Amino acid sequence: MPVSIQNLTKHDVARMMDYALLYPEWQDKQTLAGCEDVKKYKFVAYYVLPHWVPLVVSEIGEFAKENKIEIGTGISFPFGSATTAAKLAESEDQIKIGATVLDMVANVAWLKDKKYDLYQKECSAFVKLCHDAGLVAKIIIRVGFLSEEETVAAVKMVSEAGAEFVKTATGQGPQGRPNFNDAKLILKTLEDLNSTTKLKVSGVVAPRILNAYSFIRLGAARIGTRGAVQVVEALPEVQRMLYPD
Repeated sequence: MPVSIQNLTKHDVARMMDYALLYPEWQDKQTLAGCEDVKKYKFVAYYVLPHWVPLVVSEIGEFAKENKIEIGTGISFPFGSATTAAKLAESEDQIKIGATVLDMVANVAWLKDKKYDLYQKECSAFVKLCHDAGLVAKIIIRVGFLSEEETVAAVKMVSEAGAEFVKTATGQGPQGRPNFNDAKLILKTLEDLNSTTKLKVSGVVAPRILNAYSFIRLGAARIGTRGAVQVVEALPEVQRMLYPD
């Protein structure tokens, strides 16, 4: 069922945005500027690289709790090639620091080799660890490297693990992905499964604003992007130019 862009408010859109500022060269001042954006727009989540999580928790931890904003980071980001034990240890470390949502990159090689038992076990262990700690769990399947058959298999295992979200990408991968066919396939698979797992589209390609709204219209529950501020501010023009009715 297509989502009506015309009926959305800026606040609605902000509550679909996982604001992701994942720059390894950034200093405190840029990360803190991101905190100010979060205070202004009340995005549903703010993502930074793992070593920045303590600063973000210190700066906006209470504000985030009061406004139901997730503070998150990626686990084995961006390639997902760490061992399961290393991923779980990194997750435990971030939970102790104060992260309230974690996005784990699943092992693409296991999926392509059809080592489904290892893939499923890792996803399930990660989700259990998150849920036992009261965290939201999101799993990144990296659709740019997958065939349609592999995408469907990955979505099924992420759903079976009980993750709140299946996420498309890390932003490090083949150009032009994720695309609309990827999103449609994931959404159809989730619908066929009657799953409670939702779709998070990350790695939105240019033109980022137009594509972000297109993914929302298709039914993506979350958009992970560095351009969250621009996406929210563009809503009136997008409604006027593209979705007038």
